[in-house]
Amino acid sequence: MITPEFVLVVLALGVLVGLLVAIWAIRLSRRLQAVQAQVASLERTLQQNAECYQGLSAGAVGQGQHLVRVRQDLGRLKERIEQVANSDPNGSSFNQAIRMARKGASSEEIMEACGISQVEADLVLLLHRDEAGQ
Repeated sequence: MITPEFVLVVLALGVLVGLLVAIWAIRLSRRLQAVQAQVASLERTLQQNAECYQGLSAGAVGQGQHLVRVRQDLGRLKERIEQVANSDPNGSSFNQAIRMARKGASSEEIMEACGISQVEADLVLLLHRDEAGQ
């Protein structure tokens, strides 16, 4: 037969188990809230990083396009200076300037030796000095 003491013990164990489950549920709920807060923070950080990446990507594309235009302009300038050098009646001043630039001469040396302006000497250096690996 079930005694009143047995019922009290079972009831006490039930209450104890209920309390333990409630405490466990509260802790689990708090942990879940903390994890949700971390996830929200990480999502914000991820969004900020994505926005920064998009900005950097757009900037890189713009710089790449600018670099392409600069290279095209440099190629046209190089062709033009070659044309000017070849159109020189003596064929000497710009050809000599190009040779001097390739050998590492300064713009002042080129100006004096070839009788060309500072701007022309600087342009010859810009276009032809790198060909000598300098």
